[in-house]
Amino acid sequence: MRPRKLLAVGDMPLVGGEVCLDFVNTTGGRAGQEPRERLCSIRDVRVWARRAGVSGGQRRGGGAREERSQQVLARLHTVRETLYRIFQARIEGRRPRRDDVRRLDRWSREDRLRRELVFAPDGLALRLVPGSSASDRWISAVVDSAMSLLRSPRVALLKRCAECDWLFLDETKNQSRTWCKKTCGDRVRARRHYRATRRVP
Repeated sequence: MRPRKLLAVGDMPLVGGEVCLDFVNTTGGRAGQEPRERLCSIRDVRVWARRAGVSGGQRRGGGAREERSQQVLARLHTVRETLYRIFQARIEGRRPRRDDVRRLDRWSREDRLRRELVFAPDGLALRLVPGSSASDRWISAVVDSAMSLLRSPRVALLKRCAECDWLFLDETKNQSRTWCKKTCGDRVRARRHYRATRRVP
């Protein structure tokens, strides 16, 4: 069997059904020794955000740009893995870790403090205050999506792919979906075929 080819963040399918799930799915193979990390640079995050329809603000310069980039990446990875553990607990029917819930609550509170009520064409709307950083905007979109999903009846549709550890909403009529994407199902069938042919004398 050939080794899997890691899809770049610009090529990976967005199959989660929510922004927060597509963000969680930017890595895989968490149970293995070498997780398949796709957010390795700020450029990767910008590519994902553009594809997911998340605004990231303007690029900024500065002498400590590389250091800040690493700090931003570490912050985004922390948000992502915290959400994964919370969603995984929900799928398994158990209570999430207390510290993960506290982190999500803190991020949600911080996000609300960064928003202001403004006039919009169809009435009043909340928006991030001017000057918010790109990372604030990325985290705001992800946290807002996660909080909305966790409070919604749609959270009952949340599943973990039987082949990889990607998360998705099973919105099929009878909730019989097993894999997050077709390639996962194809991979399972290919392994079964390989094992079957190996047993033939």
